[in-house]
Amino acid sequence: MIQATKKMQPEKVSAIEVLKKELEAKPNFLLVNYSGLNVQTMEELRKELRKSGSKMKVIKNNLFLRALKESGVHSSHPIEFGNEYFGPLAVIFSDENLPQIAKVCKDFKKKNEKFELKAGYFSGEVLDSKGVESIAGLPSKEELLSMIARGLNTPATQIASGINQIMASLARAIQLVAEKNGK
Repeated sequence: MIQATKKMQPEKVSAIEVLKKELEAKPNFLLVNYSGLNVQTMEELRKELRKSGSKMKVIKNNLFLRALKESGVHSSHPIEFGNEYFGPLAVIFSDENLPQIAKVCKDFKKKNEKFELKAGYFSGEVLDSKGVESIAGLPSKEELLSMIARGLNTPATQIASGINQIMASLARAIQLVAEKNGK
């Protein structure tokens, strides 16, 4: 727990604690610049993000960076904000479905030029804006599981089909022999 000092006000200490809890519950995140978007447009994005199981929160950059540094999940991978991370930022918290969230953001960006993907954190890796856009093309967890299931099912289906063909051929051969023998 952060101790409130003369330099840090109690409300900032509690804001950092809230951010730390969010980061530990949903360790993957995207940082976006929302400057120039109106409230209605932001609400549309929030609605889309909620459908995907994520949450967007406007942050104070220095408090978020401090929460990152103190987060037990992120302390092994130091994340530093560069000059490009100044200005109004929002964080989109996610669990394992960050590629799906990145896709939602990438599609939203196509409709809203002012929206900007800044950075992200996915499975222990810090991503720049290009990295975030590249994971937007990855399949979701459900799609991956479906692909694996199809891949596992295909050989079994082919084996069953082959056995059925052998059995059908055997049945036809037996029937021909029986017809030939007059039975």
